[in-house]
Amino acid sequence: VTGGRNSNATPAQSPNVGGNFKIIIMKNLKCFIVFLSFSFCMNTTYSQKQKVELEGTETFKFTSNIDSQQYVLYIHLPYDSVKPNKHYPVLYVTDGQWFFSGLYAGYGGLHYDGFVPDLITVGIAFSNDYENSRSRDMSPTPVNNTPYSGNAPKFLSVIKNEVIKYIDSSYPTDTSERALYGTSLGGLFAIYSLFHEPTLFNKYIIASPYVGFDNNLVFKYEREFAKRNNTLNAKIFYCLGEYEVSVGSLGDVTGFFNQLKGSKYKGLVLKSMIINNMGHSGTSTVGGIMGLQYIYSKPDIILDNSLLDQCVGHYVMGGTDTTVVTRLGNHLFAKNSNQNAKLFAESPEKFYVKGINAVIEFKRNSRNKVISLELTLPDAKLVAKRVD
Repeated sequence: VTGGRNSNATPAQSPNVGGNFKIIIMKNLKCFIVFLSFSFCMNTTYSQKQKVELEGTETFKFTSNIDSQQYVLYIHLPYDSVKPNKHYPVLYVTDGQWFFSGLYAGYGGLHYDGFVPDLITVGIAFSNDYENSRSRDMSPTPVNNTPYSGNAPKFLSVIKNEVIKYIDSSYPTDTSERALYGTSLGGLFAIYSLFHEPTLFNKYIIASPYVGFDNNLVFKYEREFAKRNNTLNAKIFYCLGEYEVSVGSLGDVTGFFNQLKGSKYKGLVLKSMIINNMGHSGTSTVGGIMGLQYIYSKPDIILDNSLLDQCVGHYVMGGTDTTVVTRLGNHLFAKNSNQNAKLFAESPEKFYVKGINAVIEFKRNSRNKVISLELTLPDAKLVAKRVD
């Protein structure tokens, strides 16, 4: 302390130098304590991080009495909250540990745009060891190159007798409206379900199905089913990714669905799609969203022009906002200051506009004359009176 350029300092000066040194030490100590406190706060904050929860979802874990396996259900309820006096269609998603969240997000956008109805989505997930669990449950028969394979008959029974029964007893479901989603091995399982429980689901989204499993077994399933049945009430969307078509690892997917189409079942509706710029894994999510839009698409009924002409006219809301309804060909158009929208007929009375979550209904009086137009939105109902 007393060396260097200050070596000539008098003894009276030395205590001051020592005091300055103590001040420096105290300042540094205070800074160090502040730093430790800040670090502690940061560590405490990070230690309090929690997993993200998807809004409007619930989970249910159970051990099956049928195959003694443990499963987890991810359940997404409708956005308008479950209403006891309303019954909802249900979408069941296999491989829920991977694909439930993607369909959850896709459903949100499609619902906002009016392409899908209020819906309950149920992801059926495995609690652990995903790869071996799906190889076990999605495959119909045991094969040498697929470990633990062959549990699909029991897994289908788990879904029918445990999962669906639990969902139907816990929520207000529409038991006539069930859909099944599956991709890859899950797509194989969906096809297996189609022929072994043909009335359990009436809608299917099948992405990149492994139809080559066990020497093209699903081709045999379809041929045997066709010998005994001429009706198959199912609306099916199936897809492949552009970059997996040429690989051929799934088997002849197009050939299988051509065989299915060739059987000409009553009640069967098929739509195929190649998902551009996608490989096997990406197709599962993109194809799932496109499939949602298709299987829940609203009808476009072609009405008689004379019936449409009864709706043509001017409609006024609030005394100032005017909508002009015209007919062009076999469709109505509603024009106001903001847009000229094409109306699609869902029924003789109800219409919709693609991309808008709304119902347009023309109201009639006791003499069957159209007197008003009602626009029902998710959170409001607007009425425009006809003035000519």
